Amino acid sequence: MNSLPYGPGPLRRAVAMGRAAAPALTVLGFIMAADFALSMVGLVVDRRTITGAPAWLKPTKFGLSTMIAAWSFAFCMASTTIWPRLVRALDAVLAACLFLEIALIDMQAARGTSSHFNVAAQFDRTVFAVMGVSIACIWLAMLVLTVVLFRQRFRSSPRGWSLRLGMVLALVGTGSGGLMTVPNSQQLAEAHVTGRLPVAGGHTVGAPDGGRGLPIIGWSADHGDLRIAHFIGMHGLQVIPLLAWWMAWRRARIDDRTQRNLIFAAAASYLTLFALILWQAFQGQSIAQPDRLSLASYAAWLVGTVVAVVVIRGRYGAAQMSNIFETKEGVS
Repeated sequence: MNSLPYGPGPLRRAVAMGRAAAPALTVLGFIMAADFALSMVGLVVDRRTITGAPAWLKPTKFGLSTMIAAWSFAFCMASTTIWPRLVRALDAVLAACLFLEIALIDMQAARGTSSHFNVAAQFDRTVFAVMGVSIACIWLAMLVLTVVLFRQRFRSSPRGWSLRLGMVLALVGTGSGGLMTVPNSQQLAEAHVTGRLPVAGGHTVGAPDGGRGLPIIGWSADHGDLRIAHFIGMHGLQVIPLLAWWMAWRRARIDDRTQRNLIFAAAASYLTLFALILWQAFQGQSIAQPDRLSLASYAAWLVGTVVAVVVIRGRYGAAQMSNIFETKEGVS
C-alpha cells in the first residue's frame, strides 16, 4: 500500500511523494511559504492599519495557515490509494480555491481595506462573495476527502483514524467560519436607519471589530472572538495526526489498540475544547478574561481528558500484566 511512514525520513522524499499524490497542493504550500515571507515584510514596511490591526497581519496569518493546510491535505492524499482520479480532482480544486482566497486577501490588504465582511462598495461586495463561494468549494472538497479517508483501508489503525478524525475536526472548524458572516443586531439596526450595510458580520462578539487585541495574534483582548474556535477546529487536522505519529514513535510502549483508543479520546477532547471556546466567545468573553463558569468548564474538560487517558492506559497496563502472567503460567 502506498503510504507515508510515520518515522523520520528525508525531506526530499516527502516532497517527491507529495508531488506524486497532490502536485498542486504541494506546490501551493511553497507558494504560501513565499507569501508568508512577503507578508512579514509588509508588516515591517507598511504602517497602515485596517480595522485597528496592521494591514498585513491577516495576510501573514492566512499565508502561514494555508501553507500548513495545503501540505496537510497533500499528506492525506498521499496516504490514499483508492479513487486516484477523484483525489487528483480534489487536489486541483483545493489548490485553486485556496490560492484564490489568499490572492484576494492580499489584494485587499494592498488596497488598504478589509477583505472579510466588507460590503461597502460593489467591488468589495463582489470580492467577499467570491471568497464565500471559494470557501464553500473548499469545505465541500474537504468533505469528499474525508469520505475518501473513511473508505481507505490503512495498515495502521491509529494512523488511519487520526487522519479521519483530524479531517472531521477540520470540517467542523472550517464550517464555524460561517458564523462570522451573519450580520449582528447593531449592524442590522444601523442598516435600518441609514439604508446602508457597509459591514456584514464580524469576528468580535460584544463590540465592533478593531478593538484591543492580544499581542501578535490579534484576537480580541476585551470581548468574545469567534476566530479562536475557528482556528482551533481547523488545525485539528495537524494536532491529531501528530499525536498518532508521537505514539507510533513510542511503538514499543503502546500497542495499536491503545493508540487507537487514545486517538478517539483525543479527538473527543479536542472537539469539546472547540465547543467550550466557541461557547465562551458567544458569551462575549475574551479568551484572556474567562469568568468563573468558563474556568470551571475548562477545568472539567481537563479533568475529563486526564481521566480518559488514565483509564485507557490503565486498561493497557492491565492487559500487559495479564499477558505476562499467562506467559509465566505457560512456561511453568
